[in-house]
This record gives sequence, structure tokens and C-alpha cells, in this order.
Amino acid sequence: MAAATAEAFEQHPDAKIIASFPGLGAMLGARLLGELGDDRARFPDARALKCYAGSAPVTRASGKSNAVFNRRARNQRLASLGYQWAFCLLTT
Repeated sequence: MAAATAEAFEQHPDAKIIASFPGLGAMLGARLLGELGDDRARFPDARALKCYAGSAPVTRASGKSNAVFNRRARNQRLASLGYQWAFCLLTT
């Protein structure tokens, strides 16, 4: 299954771009492509992707008080991929 995933990932037009990131191999790259999809216009900017992944903080301001919270609504599979990517970066 891993060989078939790697082969399908290498045939994708964006595979060279994704594989150029340090720490991303064929398996994590294929998961990233699967979570983000093929539509490049899906996320208009990096901020929208960051919110979708759940890494953007939520700020609630009311009068004199400001509160910053972690975002609870997120794509769990994409968030776990980010953690795995970070741990792969530690070894490269």
C-alpha cells in the first residue's frame, strides 16, 4: 500500500513542490494533498489555510478586555499531519 501511495503521489503535478519542503516525504505529502485537495483557489490566502488547519488563534475583544484562545474547530487530520511533519523535521 505504501508503494502504491508513493507511486500515485509522484504522478501528481504538485508532487515536486510538496516534496521540496524539508521533512515531507511521499507518505506525508500524499496525506497533505489529500487533505488540501487539488483546487488551488480553495484557500484565497495563507490565513484561510491557517484557520482551516486550526493553527490560527481566535481573539475576542470586548471593551477593555482582550482574550486569545486556541481554535477548537479545525481539520483534525490536517492538524495531526502538522505534528507529524514537525517531528520529521527534528530528524532532518
